[in-house]
Amino acid sequence: MVEPLSLPPYFHPTTVCLVDDNESFIRSLSLEIPETLAFRGFTDPQVALDLVNRPSPLPPLVDRCFSMERRADEDPVIHLDLGVIEQEINHRERFERISVVLVDYAMPAVDGLQFCAGVRDPYIRKAMLTGVADEKLAVEAFNAGLIHRFIPKHTATAIDKLLSFIDELQQMYFGQYTARLQNALAIDPPGFLVDPVIAIRVTQLIAEHQLVEYYLVNEPPGFLMLRADGTVLRLVLLDDQERQQQLDLARRHHAPESIVAGLESGKLLALLSGDSPANYFGSEPFPWSDSVAAAERIQGTRNWHLAVFQDPATDIDFDPAACCYNAYLRTLDQQ
Repeated sequence: MVEPLSLPPYFHPTTVCLVDDNESFIRSLSLEIPETLAFRGFTDPQVALDLVNRPSPLPPLVDRCFSMERRADEDPVIHLDLGVIEQEINHRERFERISVVLVDYAMPAVDGLQFCAGVRDPYIRKAMLTGVADEKLAVEAFNAGLIHRFIPKHTATAIDKLLSFIDELQQMYFGQYTARLQNALAIDPPGFLVDPVIAIRVTQLIAEHQLVEYYLVNEPPGFLMLRADGTVLRLVLLDDQERQQQLDLARRHHAPESIVAGLESGKLLALLSGDSPANYFGSEPFPWSDSVAAAERIQGTRNWHLAVFQDPATDIDFDPAACCYNAYLRTLDQQ
């Protein structure tokens, strides 16, 4: 899902389009592609191009993170609102974004090069499927920047290689979209976003927990992460100073000795929103045992403390039945 060298601030599945006038080729390929990949096949290039160029009802997330405030006699001020990122899980349209187009070159009505030239979104990654006779044209198109990869059709039948191409292109797609956000964060980024050791560990956690998307969050720092069925996990990532602040908070609000000892030893981390023990007005004591999870320490550019919380309480009104990735895949199956 992510490159093991750095972490984009967010990631979610997108849709791949295959355009080929050979219906049997599309049918056979669709049977081999994993059910977990959002995939749409078209035999009519014009229908496919209309879909690819259809305006999205949802502006890109990175654009919604920025707003401009104008004040009289002052220069405009641009605000970056990271709180918008986690709200993305409420928009099923996020999965509809077409990230990669695989298009056959040899089509009678519109050939692959004409199709690629007609794609308006500069972020979409384009790969052309070619026969032996078309490879010279494909090389020229690649060198001219019209396509980003060309795939010999005999290679396209090797599903592992094709999926590797798709994964690479989808990461390129996301890299472009998140570059602006990463640049804005570059002044004072969360340290774990630029620590390759953390990127590797997060990649491992994504595989271990079968996660398909994640979003940068604060209070405490880390990621909101989801499985395809909409199950939510919360990854907390703290440095030494942030971990000490949790320990001080627990002591100040008289957490049980076992909780304090676990936080002090680094065996536990807490998932607390702001100063939540101080804002707790229940008749029972604050539920510390429900607010901690087993932690691990990782040595990267600094000491990091990491914990995964299953099904955490969130402030987001999220309907997994309607907005999870599996719900979107079921919609594609019905089309």
